[in-house]
Amino acid sequence: MIKDKTALRDLILAVSLILIAGGFYIGNRIMNRKPAVIVEVTVDGIMVEELDLSKDGEFVIKGYNGGTNTLIIEDGGAYISDATCPDKVCIHQGKVNRSGEMIVCLPNQMIAKIVGEEE
Repeated sequence: MIKDKTALRDLILAVSLILIAGGFYIGNRIMNRKPAVIVEVTVDGIMVEELDLSKDGEFVIKGYNGGTNTLIIEDGGAYISDATCPDKVCIHQGKVNRSGEMIVCLPNQMIAKIVGEEE
């Protein structure tokens, strides 16, 4: 009898956690529905570029200690195509195109953050 109550409580807990996580996911999607407008590029905490996502282009961002990242803006999104960092994590992050998303390159201390319209 106790096993059945414990199993029922575990099931209720699991379902509750799934519902809460789903609520957070949906809330995040709703809050980030602002159209992406620009990408703000910072190096070592200092903004170095503010680029329009509606204008395709290729930009070489000079990072910390001489490192570089090649930022591509294409079809309303941005991605890193090449970097001098050893791990290349920034390249594998892929394309970002929604407000709040970002690409981070720790060795070059470069952050490219998508910013939506201000309401």
